[in-house]
Amino acid sequence: MKIGIIGCGWLGFRLANHLKTNNTIYATTRSTDKNKFLSSYFHSFIIDFDDSKVKKWEILTELNCIIIAIPFGRHLDSNILNKRLKNICIFIENFEKQLFLTSSVGIYPQIKQEINENFPCELLDSKLLSVENFLKNQFPQTNILRLGGLMGDDRIFSKYNVSETSQVVNHIHYQDICLIIEKMISLNLQSKLYNVVAPKHPTKQEIINHQKGTKIAIDRTPSGKIVLSDRLKTELNYQFLYPNPIYFN
Repeated sequence: MKIGIIGCGWLGFRLANHLKTNNTIYATTRSTDKNKFLSSYFHSFIIDFDDSKVKKWEILTELNCIIIAIPFGRHLDSNILNKRLKNICIFIENFEKQLFLTSSVGIYPQIKQEINENFPCELLDSKLLSVENFLKNQFPQTNILRLGGLMGDDRIFSKYNVSETSQVVNHIHYQDICLIIEKMISLNLQSKLYNVVAPKHPTKQEIINHQKGTKIAIDRTPSGKIVLSDRLKTELNYQFLYPNPIYFN
């Protein structure tokens, strides 16, 4: 199978590296130096979606699947976001095969309750929702994966400057993302919406204590949202490789 990965950053590279075993990978990057690095692993292309000179991907008709792994942060300027989206649509114009968008659980508000994919749209982050809706309107077959905080490899939670340590986390190990997408590709799923989050939700302090070997007291009244991945587990019959963020490292 031929798979296109648009945006070969931290996650995109790991997806490409995982999927290359049984597939041919075509990856994009905006960096010349990164392109030299990627070209030793995959078929790589330099493309900047913030530019105004984007053309249709010349190998588009050869691809069986595309994964859009470019970040669309909530704090991104609206003009840049809109240009990026429109250029991606030009790049994959009229693509009708399997398509994935890596979105974020940042779309949900930080409120103390359990949240699933049926959460009211009017309470979602407007920028991230506009990205999802824009792509769904252009490509109805799009699978939207709302990813938790990306962890694994060099991303060790306790290395970061962490605040509000009584909050629970909604993290996901990159290896589970790879396995979930791989399974969805094999099943040829389309038009799905999944929260991709590890099923356990320890507090930030619990993770820090474990990773640093400290014994700082843990608040027994944790705060923050708990994003549920029950739909994914049920529909895909998926068992997480890393269900508990405490043991990610």
